[in-house]
Amino acid sequence: MNTLDWTEITQQIQNFCTSFYAKEKVKSLTSFKTKPEAEFELYQVLEAAKLLAHQPRPYMESLDIFDPWFSRLKKKATLKTLEIKDARMFFYENIALFEVLQSYSSEWTKKKISELISLEEPLSAIDQILSPNGEIRSDASEKLYQLIKEKELLSRQISQNLDKLVHAHEMESHLQDKFVTTREGRWVLPVKSGKQHSVTGLIHGSSQTKQTVFIEPEVVVPLNNRLRQIELEIEDEIERILHELSKYLYTKHNDFNNNFEILKVLDEVFAKAQFSLKIKSQAFIFDNEDYSLKNLKHPLLVLSQPENYDLIVGNNIKIDPKKSIHIFSGPNAGGKTVLLKSIGLAAKMASCGLPICAQENSKIPFFENIVAIIGDSQNVEQNLSTFAAHLHLLKSTTALNGPNNLVLIDEICGATDPDEGSALSRAFIETYAENKVYAVITSHLGPLKLGWESWPQVENSSLDFDAKTGKPTYRLLTGVPGESQAIVTAERLGIDKKIIHKALHFLQPEIRSRLNKQKELDEIKENLSKIQKELQKELQETKQKSTQLEKEKQKLEQEKNSILEKEQKKAESKISELISQALAEQTFNKHRKLQDLKVELPQIINANSLKTTNSEISSAELFFEKYPLGSKVFIKTLGQDGIIQSSPNPKGELMVLSNSMRMNIHWSQLGISNQNKNPTTEIIRKHSNHIISALDQDRTLDVRGKTVNESLEELERLLDHCATANEDRIKIIHGHGTDTLKKAIRSFLSRSVYIKKWKAGSPEHGGDGVTWAELSKD
Repeated sequence: MNTLDWTEITQQIQNFCTSFYAKEKVKSLTSFKTKPEAEFELYQVLEAAKLLAHQPRPYMESLDIFDPWFSRLKKKATLKTLEIKDARMFFYENIALFEVLQSYSSEWTKKKISELISLEEPLSAIDQILSPNGEIRSDASEKLYQLIKEKELLSRQISQNLDKLVHAHEMESHLQDKFVTTREGRWVLPVKSGKQHSVTGLIHGSSQTKQTVFIEPEVVVPLNNRLRQIELEIEDEIERILHELSKYLYTKHNDFNNNFEILKVLDEVFAKAQFSLKIKSQAFIFDNEDYSLKNLKHPLLVLSQPENYDLIVGNNIKIDPKKSIHIFSGPNAGGKTVLLKSIGLAAKMASCGLPICAQENSKIPFFENIVAIIGDSQNVEQNLSTFAAHLHLLKSTTALNGPNNLVLIDEICGATDPDEGSALSRAFIETYAENKVYAVITSHLGPLKLGWESWPQVENSSLDFDAKTGKPTYRLLTGVPGESQAIVTAERLGIDKKIIHKALHFLQPEIRSRLNKQKELDEIKENLSKIQKELQKELQETKQKSTQLEKEKQKLEQEKNSILEKEQKKAESKISELISQALAEQTFNKHRKLQDLKVELPQIINANSLKTTNSEISSAELFFEKYPLGSKVFIKTLGQDGIIQSSPNPKGELMVLSNSMRMNIHWSQLGISNQNKNPTTEIIRKHSNHIISALDQDRTLDVRGKTVNESLEELERLLDHCATANEDRIKIIHGHGTDTLKKAIRSFLSRSVYIKKWKAGSPEHGGDGVTWAELSKD
């Protein structure tokens, strides 16, 4: 399938996946074993595409951090706050998915909603304990609330007592500085070395210079003792709360696993649907008696030129049991190979349950086997020449039997003597006809363009060539064989007429006769081309009329919505007035509402920051400040996302990693990454029961291919930034290699004051080639 551009197709679909699980599944995407399976997947992808045409694409990034917390939960372990944050992220994405599915009514969305289990209840349980920024709430329990209040009271008392001592006249000569500090969790005074005997209290060590001794005054010792005891009680209470929450979450672990499996499937389905929308692919009908593709285009051509979709030449392909073998001929660079690949990709995509890049309701058989022989097949290891390897592949196709097989061959037997190659080709083609397989074959061999009268299954077609301009039109002319145009091209390029005449003289009589009739064939092709253009023009006019009607319909819809909006605003105004009156009476709620407003403020700021563009950035330094190491960005020149790998050089270029390639790209050619726009936050905010902060996105640093020094420098810069930004963790991709880089990074992490702990990736998430580092909050 690699010769059929299938790897590129799967790579493009992977770009739309939001989890590693879906990417791995798409990476090894294969045909379904049965037609019903492919039809069901096609149904899912089409339904998902309809949904995504009107709603934001639900993200499933939490799937990649699901296993660590869930595996511990299954063992009945007490989850830590970071693990509960990860669980909450999973619940958020579940609820966001619910919201999106509920916004579009169809049998498919109803079915998916019925399969998913609501996680509102466990999310509410977490919300009662964890604040939006991931810290234990002070009111998580009555006991915790009372302990924290007592701690605050004691801290004030200690502070007041120490302040009095610091400002006392008799203490001035004994103190090194007029401030208080802590040692081993206890409040102390910095006393000059040698003066400690003048201050009654407990000594808690000295400074490195030995100039200062830290003393806990006797007056605050009982208060400090109680404060320390309260802190231990708070820790115990928090542990108890986390244990109780974990026990409760354990009772729901089967529900979590159920939704996890569904989200894995849906992430893949949504990625396929996004790809389908991007290439404007359509539904088709499985029909083993008909292979009828209308306006077929190569999906990668459409993907690379989305704005020129209508300019990309599409072709109509008709293959059926009566005409099961098609031979395409025509000039070099005339589009034969591209069309061959387009046919093969349509068949492969259909068997994988993907909509195809052709007009709606095209028909296609369900092929159990698709064999593509395209390009140079030379195999040095097996000591096979290009032609020998080509024959080796052709040999395997002769074992196929029945219309559930598709054979695609580019330049059959073209790398040998033309006469022998033609004879061998004809033998293979007759075998395909006898075996009743579908086959599409390209060839420049003249003898294959004639003499198929006794084989009605064989259809000769050609890719059109404009004799006037000397350029291919890429349009297929069914039933008309094409010329390679070698002599015509030589004549057009001004080759001496004597050479042209000699070349014609050397041709076999039947070929000369065919070339003499070329003008007649050109006239036939020109007439066919005119008919196609006229039909295309009529189709275009019909589309324009349809578009105009759609615009008028939208205009009427807008007018209707405008009227409804005015009425709605009137109603909202009345409701707001009633709410204001009610709020005025509820003064006891004032404090709580102010607290809620404080929680909302950073969310509003974060939401607006997504809308900033490079127009507000005037230099590479400012760009790097906004998008530091590990940030995802969009590469305008490539039309895909990448990850920042370095600071800007003097030219204003930053190193960016994209699809395993590192490139130096000028900062002005980088923009906001599409992948950064996880819509979960906005979707959840519309959900009245929950308030959430901006979603956590793990910083990623990819240092594969870099030296140890370069990697450690980038890691240090990233850790500085993450510590300032109060990040929870980072993901470092270093690969395996010789283990030198991996060991150096992990050794650095073990020594870093920023890092609480690190661990290798799970087998599903990069294995030992990835290191996850959790940042310390102290």
